[in-house]
Amino acid sequence: MGLGATTVKHVLLLLNFVFSVLGLALIAFGIFFLISAAENAVSIGKNAAGGLIIALGVVILIIAIFGCLAAIHEAPVRLLIYVGAVVLLILAQLIFLGMSSHGTKDGISGSINEGFDRLWESERNQTGALSYYESWLQCCGVNSSEDYWIIHHGIPSSCCPESKCMDTPSRVFKTGCKAAFVKYLDDKLLVFKIVCWLLVIGEAVGAVFGWLLYSSVKNQSRRNNAVWM
Repeated sequence: MGLGATTVKHVLLLLNFVFSVLGLALIAFGIFFLISAAENAVSIGKNAAGGLIIALGVVILIIAIFGCLAAIHEAPVRLLIYVGAVVLLILAQLIFLGMSSHGTKDGISGSINEGFDRLWESERNQTGALSYYESWLQCCGVNSSEDYWIIHHGIPSSCCPESKCMDTPSRVFKTGCKAAFVKYLDDKLLVFKIVCWLLVIGEAVGAVFGWLLYSSVKNQSRRNNAVWM
């Protein structure tokens, strides 16, 4: 192989090594997310997000290892499979980024909506179901304190600072718990989103270098009148 092809191979190996490290980092971050959910008794949305992050990290790690092996062995078919897998991975990450930013019916946002719907059903039957979130996130009701007026319930003490409302409407938290939790989750996912966008850019570069190496190996095989697979 010429110097250009050798350089392409080394760059591809380096990129996939970086992808492997980032894949492991995503797996660790996802596990941290799940542990954090368990420790704080918070499962709405966070379990879905943590599971998806771990799954994404595992897929990135597998593809990166496969890409390293394909580059080391200079196997054209494996390189072609690697390029196709990276393109599909990029599309999957863009979809995941869309889910984490805007949500879909079956995505993170849908999980949060479902969870708070269940909590509100419990609140209607037995006061106190939302108290943990109201005290923790300094919020009131699912959408606002007006939720309690709709079901003819008094404003609970958990809707006020230090659990003391003192019959003063101005002390009641204005933000609904669903919006407060979405903001909390968005803050948690911010670093992940940045890493994910960097991965998308890096993977696009990796796909290009994978294709260049594939083309180089293929052309070299033709020149040597070798049968390539």
